[in-house]
Amino acid sequence: MLTTIVQLDRRSEITFQGIRLAKVQALNHDESVRRQFCVYQTTDGFIAERIDCPGTIDVRYWGEKCADVLAVYDFFGNEPLANYLYGCVKFNVPGLRVDS
Repeated sequence: MLTTIVQLDRRSEITFQGIRLAKVQALNHDESVRRQFCVYQTTDGFIAERIDCPGTIDVRYWGEKCADVLAVYDFFGNEPLANYLYGCVKFNVPGLRVDS
C-alpha cells in the first residue's frame, strides 16, 4: 500500500494508505485533460477523487471517503466517465451489470 494525498477541495486534503484501483480521464479536443476520476481502496473502504481542468488556473477538486461501492456511486453519479470507471474496476452499481 502506498501513502497518497487527495485534495478534498481547494483548502483541505486527506492522506491515506491504499491502492489506486483506476484512474480515468476525459480529454478535450487538444488532448488536454478535461476531467479525471480516481478511486482508491483503503483498509476501511474507498477514497473517490474528481479533478476538473487539472493543470490549469481553473482546476477544481472534489474528494470523499466512501464506506462502500454504493457511496462511490453516490459521489461520481452516472455520467459517462463515471460509468467507464465502474466498468474498469468491475463495480456493480445501479443500472450497470458486468457479465463474465
